[in-house]
Amino acid sequence: CQDRCPAFNTGKPLSPMLLINQIGEMAFSNPQANLIDTIGRDALWACTTCRACQDICPANIEHVNKIIDMRRNLVLMEGEFPGEEVMAAMEQTEVNGNPLGMGYASRGDWAEALGIKPLAEDAEVDVLYFVGCYASFDKRNIAVAKSFVQLCQRAGVKVGILGKEEKCCGEPMRKMGNEYLYQTLAMETVELIKGYGVQKIVTTCPHCFNTLTKDYRDFDFEVEVVPHAVFLEQLVSSGQLVLKEESFACTYHDSCYLGRHNDIYEAPRTLIKVAGGRIEEMAKNRDQAFCCSAGGGRIMAEEKLGERINIKRVQMALETGAGQLVSNCPFCLTMFEDGVKGADAEERLRPRDIAEVLVERLA
Repeated sequence: CQDRCPAFNTGKPLSPMLLINQIGEMAFSNPQANLIDTIGRDALWACTTCRACQDICPANIEHVNKIIDMRRNLVLMEGEFPGEEVMAAMEQTEVNGNPLGMGYASRGDWAEALGIKPLAEDAEVDVLYFVGCYASFDKRNIAVAKSFVQLCQRAGVKVGILGKEEKCCGEPMRKMGNEYLYQTLAMETVELIKGYGVQKIVTTCPHCFNTLTKDYRDFDFEVEVVPHAVFLEQLVSSGQLVLKEESFACTYHDSCYLGRHNDIYEAPRTLIKVAGGRIEEMAKNRDQAFCCSAGGGRIMAEEKLGERINIKRVQMALETGAGQLVSNCPFCLTMFEDGVKGADAEERLRPRDIAEVLVERLA
């Protein structure tokens, strides 16, 4: 588990093996000691919840849940965060429904030019696109949202959004220990979607997908949720979406929350190949893939210790010689845009979402 951990491999003070040993030793020999002080706060905050440690563990030890539980104690009982930037992101989410600090009323502005209406204006849709915070407000990821909608429109799929009614799914807050804020956001979102009678949801964010399809089951939420890579592959295989095949080379990054957390590896690769792509796989791919660094709520936190995880992953992509780094996650895309600059590789590697690649090949 230690060998697989992206935090440990970039000089962070987190060893999943040591953490589990410390918990066991304290439980048996010194149960009165302070567990968090023994493990260390920097170790707890370093985890990206990528699940590489759990995935490889022959004893099926659940490292991630233990770390999140200790983070909850720090946040809810002690009022501690890994940095002021994380505290600010939490406050922004409480006020505006997103950690970026953008006004909630503008959340659906990106879709107006495409003719996409919020469900409040037209609830008769084929799918609800749960956009997520980054694809709603971040310029780079808005391009992904637009590409996805254009692909759906070409396939004859009527898409609706929640617009200004949508809030963060709460996943980064929960993984960073703020369970109270997560549950508040989750319950609001569940009741909102239920109220519209939605039958199917598509996300371009694996973190939203994982949260809506798994965590929201605690709130009696049973709506079908599909990640955009799988949804688009279904449209292509059924003949609804027709693509031109134009040859290109790329490498593909398996995001942790689509890959290890949900075992989805082939649908994105199928789409790339249908579009004419030749995939030069990184040494660490599929269930062995190396994290981008943004999971576990760390998208909200500055990375101050050791090497930057995103730069290490970009360097792995550069080793393939491919000119494009294709991914399926707004967090990954954001980290890779930053990582390419940090590695001084802007002329050699271009990060892209799979929807952006496909929209250029509409027949």
